[in-house]
Amino acid sequence: MDAATLFENTMDWLRDGYGEHRFFVERDIVWTAQLRLLEEAERAHLPYRVLNDYTLFRGNRADLAILNGGAVEVAVEFKYEPSRARGGEFGPGKFPVVWGGSELEDIRRVHEYVRQESAKTAYAIFIDEGGAFRQASYPGSEWRDWGNGVWALWTKAGGDAAYKANSAGGAGATDAGIAGEGGHTGAGWVPLTSKESMMGSSPPTLRFPDESRRALQYWNDLLPQVVGWLWESERLTMNDIPLPSGPKRFIANTRPYHTNERVFDFPKKVEGTPLVVETDTGDQETARRRAVKLLKDFGVDPSDVLVR
Repeated sequence: MDAATLFENTMDWLRDGYGEHRFFVERDIVWTAQLRLLEEAERAHLPYRVLNDYTLFRGNRADLAILNGGAVEVAVEFKYEPSRARGGEFGPGKFPVVWGGSELEDIRRVHEYVRQESAKTAYAIFIDEGGAFRQASYPGSEWRDWGNGVWALWTKAGGDAAYKANSAGGAGATDAGIAGEGGHTGAGWVPLTSKESMMGSSPPTLRFPDESRRALQYWNDLLPQVVGWLWESERLTMNDIPLPSGPKRFIANTRPYHTNERVFDFPKKVEGTPLVVETDTGDQETARRRAVKLLKDFGVDPSDVLVR
């Protein structure tokens, strides 16, 4: 049995017996999965080690890693949101447990694990016990109904990609950056003003007027990347913050809040800035239109921003 099948079988086991467990924190999920993986590997005499909090590269630690010798066959990131119906079991201010776009960061990270060749296959599993996040769309991931109001957001990266041995907890990983030729392979650059720019099968790479490039890891990363570039190029400054998108909502703020302390629906921290962006755009086309308008607002011709 390969390691990916072992892990997916373990998730099936957890789904089928979920009601037999009583979880409080993410670590409870990790411990339960790790113990089951170890038991199944030993029972079937499989050559795998199962380690938690395993360093892959540049300080990135996977919640779980399944190793065969020095090679990471599977890396896993978990997120866990308890049911609001269990509010009496938690202290005040507990909910939401998952916030700030951390579930989106897990999705980005597992794709990066595979892209960096640090793991053959990687998963991001977000167990939403009460379905509080169920209506949110995560392109490239799927919601799976685990029954009794429990939902699991399932993201799988890789499976067939080449990977390197990582016997020293990260020593085998490459050090390439995120930017690169992504998305519409084989196609030419398309202006962001064209609807075709968002019609690829995978998130694209942006090329800005200064020739800098930013690869999107998922579709709703478009607006944060545009905001990040505007900040980096000093067009957007603290004088513009909070950046409005309507009378009561913000595109970006230093805190993930709209007016009246309403929390951002899908906040994402913009790396290298003090800003958090609201990424609740609904679909790829809406994200594109908002990015085009934002560029215009700051004096940038959006047709000069290219996509491939």
